[in-house]
This record gives sequence, C-alpha cells and structure tokens, in this order.
Amino acid sequence: MRVSFREGLRGAALYAPLVLSVTACASGSKNIPPLTPEPTGSYTVGSFVWYDLLTDDVPAVLGFYGGLFGWEFEGDFGDEGDFTLITHDGVPIGGIVYAEPLEGDVSRSRWIPSLSVEDVDRAVEQVRQSGGTVYFEPEDVPDRGRLAVVGDPQGAILAFVRTTSGDPIEADPRIGGWLWTELWTHDVEAAVDLYGSLVDYEFEIIDHPVLGDYGVLRRDGEPRAGVRKLPWEDVTPNWLPYVRVADPAAVVAEVEWLGGRVLIAPSDSIRAGSVALIADPSGGALVVQQWPVDERTGGQ
Repeated sequence: MRVSFREGLRGAALYAPLVLSVTACASGSKNIPPLTPEPTGSYTVGSFVWYDLLTDDVPAVLGFYGGLFGWEFEGDFGDEGDFTLITHDGVPIGGIVYAEPLEGDVSRSRWIPSLSVEDVDRAVEQVRQSGGTVYFEPEDVPDRGRLAVVGDPQGAILAFVRTTSGDPIEADPRIGGWLWTELWTHDVEAAVDLYGSLVDYEFEIIDHPVLGDYGVLRRDGEPRAGVRKLPWEDVTPNWLPYVRVADPAAVVAEVEWLGGRVLIAPSDSIRAGSVALIADPSGGALVVQQWPVDERTGGQ
C-alpha cells in the first residue's frame, strides 16, 4: 500500500516515547557486541556511528533489508532473538532490537541513530536542561561503551555513545551502506543551537544545484548531518538515516514486493529523482539516495 510522505512521518512519531530496548538488553544479561570488530582507538565526535532498528517483526525486516540492500545478520546476541547484528560486506553497521507490539494498529518501529560524543553524561544533562527527555540514563555497557537515549526538546530521538574501543573508521560509503543522517525539525534555529552546544557543530546553508538551499551541521570542517524544516506542525521531528543506492527507482520497485511501503517515490521535482523515502514491513522509515546526487552532471 502506498501512503503519503506526511502520513509516513506522522506514523513514525507515534513510537517516539519509548526507551531503546537494546540498551535495556545490554544492561542486563545479554551480550551486545562492540561497534567495531577490532579496536580503533580513535573518535569522530559529532558523527553518527551506529544505527539500531526497533521493531516488532524481526523475521519480516530481516527478509526486507537482506533482499533490498544485501545486508547479512547474526542473531546469536541475546535471548529469544532480542538483538540481531547487521553486517554489510562483513562490517557491523547496526542492530535490530525486538520490541513487544503495541495494542491496536500502532507500530513502534523506528531507526535510532547513535551520535558519538565526548561525554555522554554532559550531553544528557544539556538535553535535560534544554527541556528534552531522557529515555535511558547514561550507563556503561560491556564491550559497547557508555550509552544514553534522549529526545531533544522538539521530540527527535537519538542515542549518545562514547565507545570503549573507538569509533568505526571513516570511509567512503558503499552501495547499501549508511550515507547520511538528517534531522527534520520544526525549529531549525533552536535545534542548531542545541546540537551546536552538544558537539561544537557549525551550521551552514549551502546552495546546491540539485539540493537547493540545504542546512548542514559541520564539525572541524567536515559535514556530519543535515537539517531541514518540517512543513507540517502535526508531525513530530525525526532523525532519518540515509542508505546509499545506485538507482533509487530500482530499489523502490522492490520495496512493496519485499513487504515494505513507498512513502515517497523518486521524482524529478525532488532532488532530481535521486531520493526516495521508504518504510520496512514493520514501519521503520529511512531514505535511499543515489550519490553523487546527479551522476549525469557530476554533482556532489
């Protein structure tokens, strides 16, 4: 079933007031693996270094993401399949966390990105003082590091992490790998002020021939995330992850066959047809994008 872009984002907002189950699992008896197979000893503060999918239908999303992006999965972490490791080309890139379904026709499935910060406790206190919500207080998780889950004052949920052995080494994104992370928010200025204070971001509006005027959060001169204003007051702000694909139209053609939904299809009027918003069978939303944006003109 095809639904509108607005309906998809509003639906995503319904699962916002939840504690991220992966941290609850990790703080108990379950074994959550580190972010990298080998220690790196380096940190990319201000980067999103991990993504966890909260879902009430693990088998369905395994088939969906495996078929769509070629992701592979290891499910030996945790009892009853509570945590599944996602790998891409043999590299860990995220986790899938089982959450009990809600009553009625409401999904709680969503992607939650993890932001690398220097001091998790300080970042959490800044969010708290700014009027945000702390869903999971800072806690040390064996092998993973110090974690917390928060919602900013406008409702966008993310995790903070300071890894035990270092962040993943930065590399050019592969096809089927994470490309970008973007904040959709009602008050861009307030969001920029908050996140700037958290990780020393600088905010820049770039004039791109395909993207148009686009807000970018930079740290040490490097682009780390995008920011755009939500046009609908009844939609809760979200952090949306991007996956790099070679052909968004070809990917979208497989989405419904694999049990997902197309929330917005590629269109020449939106970034030259380079993007699409999709949802997995349980409702978790993400963006797929061709990169460079327009390979016909060599745009970056």
